[in-house]
This record gives sequence, structure tokens and C-alpha cells, in this order.
Amino acid sequence: MKTIGIDLGGTKVKGALINEDGSILSEHYELLGNRSGKDVIALITHTIERLMSHLPKDDTSFKGIGICVPGIASPYRKTVWAPNIPGWDDLPLVEHLKNIPSLKKISIYADSDRACCLRGEVMYGNAAGTGNAVFITVGTGIGAGIMVDEHVLNGVGSIAGATGWMALERPYKEKFKSVGCFEYYASGNGLSRSAEEYLEENPSYQGCFRNQSLPIKSEEIFDHYDEGDSLSRFVLHQAIELWGMAVANYVSLFNPEIIVFGGGVFGPAVRFLSDIFQEAKKWAQPIAINQITLKESALKGNAALYGAAALPLDKHIKENKS
Repeated sequence: MKTIGIDLGGTKVKGALINEDGSILSEHYELLGNRSGKDVIALITHTIERLMSHLPKDDTSFKGIGICVPGIASPYRKTVWAPNIPGWDDLPLVEHLKNIPSLKKISIYADSDRACCLRGEVMYGNAAGTGNAVFITVGTGIGAGIMVDEHVLNGVGSIAGATGWMALERPYKEKFKSVGCFEYYASGNGLSRSAEEYLEENPSYQGCFRNQSLPIKSEEIFDHYDEGDSLSRFVLHQAIELWGMAVANYVSLFNPEIIVFGGGVFGPAVRFLSDIFQEAKKWAQPIAINQITLKESALKGNAALYGAAALPLDKHIKENKS
């Protein structure tokens, strides 16, 4: 069986024709440029048609197309919302694509980036073979794809997994309003924010960043951690605590078999997985925490692409759409 996966980001469209065994048969990549609205749909269409040109005519092994959307989407939602793409406010993406004659008879599904990352890892990566898994992506922001008993959770508004808003500190602070408590401190941008707050609160600091121009990049914080820099150690120890608390909450709520960490921060933060697990053990349901494994993503930056390609193969989606 073959499928097409489309990974739509804030700056690019990447597509691949993928075999059921995970081998990529063909790829196509283009930048969005200044495109918005229906021009982005046209670029997606162009990418799909380029990939389909590599299929034999009437190939019965081709099962459909999945599209990863950087925002709010699910296979059961008629519209998608992508905040970084102008004109994509409640856009009926699948309907637009199904109106294209060459795509009319093809199964097409859309899902959020966090859910697609999870699907990719379950289908082709380190979570293969499990029906209970969480994929937490830590990059500019934080999101989580959640699978319980082989079903990917969507929620009434397809917003399930917006875990950046997880409440991990009290009392509430107004600064959490735009991104949430967890994301404020523990995303890639959050590490930079924490570093700047540390500088403000510690005017006598004489470490590696004392003359650093702002913003401080998260990769620089990792670079200076092993040198014993007090700012780097504060920021990353705080993040480890929060990542561990989040793991504990996932474990106690969903009892997964595996939690996979991906995104640009994991990356360099993979070295802290054992520390994150030890922190989680303090907070989590004690039986469930010993049933969990923490792993890094096997698919790295292609998790969402593979997850999009996995959408047409999800039997639960087909059952719900029939």
C-alpha cells in the first residue's frame, strides 16, 4: 500500500509518496514564500499532483492522502485553522481539494501537527506496536499528540493536546496568557524567556551570558550547561522539572506505554530523558510510572510527514467516516 503525506509548515510544504513499509518513493519540497489563502491550497495541490505522477495509472495500492496542518485540524473537523498562514481561519481544506477533478475520488484527511507527529511515530517510529502513546513536541512551542487504546484523541473542538497551557505553577500569572504556563518556561522560546528573566533577577551574575545580546538562543543555553554556567543550569533544571511534571500528568491521566519526545529542543535535551523520568516519578501514579518508557523520536523532523501519510491507513478513521 502507498499513501501521500503532506507536511504543511509555517514556511514550507513538504510532500512524500510513502510505501507501507516506510520507504519514501518520491519527495517534493517548496517554500510558501508570501502565499496565503487559496494560493497555499494551490501549492499543496501542485505537490500532490507531482507525487501522484510517480504512480502507475489506476494503482489499486494507493490508499489516499494525509495532510498535516500547523494548527487546529482533525479527520472529523470540516475546517482547519492555521494561525501562521493568512486566510486559513476555519478553511474547508479537504472540501477545496476534493473539488479538484484529479482528486475527487481519492480519500483525503487532515490532522494537526501534534497528532501527525504521534501517528508517524506509532506507525513508523519508536512507538510502533503500541496503542497507548504520547508524542510531546518541544520546539518554538509545545504540543502533544495522545493515543489511548489505538484512538488518537481530538476533543470536541479538535484542540486536544494543546499542552503548552498545562497548569504547572501557582498562582496564575498574567504572563502565561498568550502561550500557557508550561510553554512559557519549557519550550524553545521559553528557555530564552527564562534566561532573560534570570538576568533581570540576578544583576550580579558574571557567567557566560553577562555581556550577551538578547534574545539568548536556547542552543546557547545547552552549549554552556556543561561549563557550569549558573544561568544555563537554572534554566535547564527548571525545564527538566516541568517536563517531568508534564510526563507525570500524562502518565496519571492516560496510562501510556511510551512517551516520545521530539521537536527542535529534543535535540539537545534528549540527554536529560533519565532526569525527566526521575522527576516524573515524584509526581506520577506509582504503578503507571513504572509501565512507561521515555524515548526520543526516531523520525526526527519527518515525524509529521510520516504521520500525515499514516492517516489514510487508520482503520478507526475509516470506521468513523463510514
